Amino acid sequence: MYDISLVLITAREDFAIIGLPDTHILGPCIESLEAQTYKSFELIVVDSLHEHRPHMFEGEPFGELPFPVKHVSVHPNHRFWLDRRRFNASGAMNTGFLHAEGELVVKVDDCCKFAPDLLERMWEEYQSGYFPMVMHTRYRGGKQAYFDKEYKEGGYEVKATEEGHHQPQVDKEQVLKVLSEVYPDGSPIRDSRWRRVEAAGGRLTAEQNQFYGYSGFSLDAALKVNGFDELLDGDASQMDVDFGVRLWMAGYQNLFLLDKGMWVIEHEHQPVSNRVIDLPCENIKCNHAVMLNSMNRNHWRAHSYELTEEEIEEIVAETLRPPCSPNPGMFQDDCRGPLFNLWKSHKPVFDLREERLDTL
Repeated sequence: MYDISLVLITAREDFAIIGLPDTHILGPCIESLEAQTYKSFELIVVDSLHEHRPHMFEGEPFGELPFPVKHVSVHPNHRFWLDRRRFNASGAMNTGFLHAEGELVVKVDDCCKFAPDLLERMWEEYQSGYFPMVMHTRYRGGKQAYFDKEYKEGGYEVKATEEGHHQPQVDKEQVLKVLSEVYPDGSPIRDSRWRRVEAAGGRLTAEQNQFYGYSGFSLDAALKVNGFDELLDGDASQMDVDFGVRLWMAGYQNLFLLDKGMWVIEHEHQPVSNRVIDLPCENIKCNHAVMLNSMNRNHWRAHSYELTEEEIEEIVAETLRPPCSPNPGMFQDDCRGPLFNLWKSHKPVFDLREERLDTL
């Protein structure tokens, strides 16, 4: 048994860090974990490319490590959309929960680097009653990224506007306009919450919709809300925000701690591998609309019921109006085509606590 279970989900190729072609996608994270002052942790890598690299932690490229690693594929019960070559982040996270043995779960990303005392600080905050969250600052080519001419031409969010990068092509100028509202010219590219934390004196408890990215929470809480909502899979957004909102509704309020001393470096990276996911993916539905449905009906426990026809129609209506649809045609066949019908027919109902009995 460990105090902390780190869950890292990945669907990226081995050498996908932009500007660091010889650095493995997990290299910075593994090096950071090797240096941690707090030792009671395990790493669970849920790998959508597991079948292509099953020996990654058997010397190819990582040999013997001073901490336990579970390198697993996405569980058969939680890969519905991955098997259809679409985004499947919630199912991957739920696979991590099936294997976790720690009291505190810490969600981390590939391509991240952090200080040797990060886990120690997170455990101390958790012991004080908080769910510690971690902000990020963006690195590009091994150095801090800034909102400058170079970034406006080739930064991660800008490249994401190109067809084939992530989702269907969107307007580059519109993305730059949004970015300019977040980042003053010349400012570092970093977590959108950073300025709020600094304005609060370097520490604050966040609102329910500020739970995203690198985050810590109790395994018990994750199982109480029955994991990340797999109704959001098929598309690629809102999973962690929705998880935080449902934690809040389940009674875990005023616990989401942000502190400017807890942060990570996030290296800019290539998109997920086209060996497992077909890019670009047409949008099926608006995940914000799915989250609103849960909020409006106080459905904080995921996968415990099937959506009604009324709920589905409300999700469609919300999807097809702003802010989900600032422009027409953003969702395949306006939620009346084969992808939406497939999503509607798939009913993920399960209990992670029961599934853990067969996994651990």
